[in-house]
Amino acid sequence: MKQWLQARHRGLFIRSYVVLAGGLLLVAILLDLGFSALQSRQVRVADPWLVSTFELLESQLAAVPTAERAALASRLAGKLKLELDVLDAADISSATPLEAGPSALEDDAGRLYYLWHSNALQGAIRLGPFEPARESRMIRFLPVLFYASILLIVGLWLRPLLRDLRVLTVASQKFATDYREPLDTARRTTQLTSLATNLDDMSARVSQLIQSQKEMTAALSHEMRTPLARVRFAAAVLEGEVDESLRGQLRAVNADVQQIDDLISDMLDYARLDHPGLRMSCQTVPLAPWLRQVLLACPPHERSVTTVQQGGIETLWMEPRLMELALSNLLANALRYAKQKVNITVMRDRDLYRVVVEDDGEGIPESDRQAIFRAFTRLDTSRNRDTGGFGLGLAIVARIAALHRGRVIAEASTSLGGAKLALEWPAA
Repeated sequence: MKQWLQARHRGLFIRSYVVLAGGLLLVAILLDLGFSALQSRQVRVADPWLVSTFELLESQLAAVPTAERAALASRLAGKLKLELDVLDAADISSATPLEAGPSALEDDAGRLYYLWHSNALQGAIRLGPFEPARESRMIRFLPVLFYASILLIVGLWLRPLLRDLRVLTVASQKFATDYREPLDTARRTTQLTSLATNLDDMSARVSQLIQSQKEMTAALSHEMRTPLARVRFAAAVLEGEVDESLRGQLRAVNADVQQIDDLISDMLDYARLDHPGLRMSCQTVPLAPWLRQVLLACPPHERSVTTVQQGGIETLWMEPRLMELALSNLLANALRYAKQKVNITVMRDRDLYRVVVEDDGEGIPESDRQAIFRAFTRLDTSRNRDTGGFGLGLAIVARIAALHRGRVIAEASTSLGGAKLALEWPAA
């Protein structure tokens, strides 16, 4: 239930439902209270037939002497089939309010009488008993039915909006995973059709732009390698034919060509990782041989690299080729900035695998620990252009982590004092 409520579209539906239904209920309650207050302030008006009856009885009783009024009242009561009593002023309780019209009285048995104060008779006329009006049970449920109908109407009104919102959410999530398939939501919506149409058009344009950009990047990267190979070959031929003064310049040219070739390799790796056609082939990989292979592929260096397997971990569930690329980039980054030591720690923390690479360099400023994982990002401190790199290595690591449904985080190393980069992903 908690996960259901935490979903974004359901959260919007619940908030909208609470606001609309709560507002309507509040207005209904206030109107109900207002009408009740107005009704309580109204002066009670007697029924016309009751007033006419009392006036007729008063005129007939006032036309006979006082001694004969009791007998006349008895005869009139027989005709009316009600009790009719003529009361003297002394018989009327002082607590009984004197009103201009009939006053309703109720005896201990719950029977209803009406009392008419008459100046002509110097007393009052009491008529009754009348059966009290019985309230229908249905009336008691009318307010409940009214409020329930408000909740039902609001829910029915929001239901198609929720359905359209769910369609748009699922489609946009699918588009974020595979940009090659534009959205097609307009024909599946009813209330948000205009918004869905705009999103469909936007996704089609974005898909075309991204696809064109990636195809151009890949094509340029491949095409640039051919002239670079020619330049490198020419420099190697010339190096054996020129004097020593020009060989240093040819070696510098060859180093620049190698740097451009490395950049092209990184760009191709990054483009492949960002391609929606990439298919993951995760498997259980023995840890020790895999680590040795990564270390053997590492360029020559003078730093001390230590590997630690914590908790007796022997295997990893991963895509070995991609994870080897990620660890190679983490290790190259650490070796580039380390002074003497680099530590690689592999562990399993509950349901997560963690590969931690630490160095004893100057570390990464806390304000830049998120930016370093964006493509072509370099820092202005010791980790800048002068130390090498193109700002793609850590972006490749972040992409590989995302493909494994994991993440990579940058922290400060408590053991070595430099940077600490932790790559973690689910164990299953």
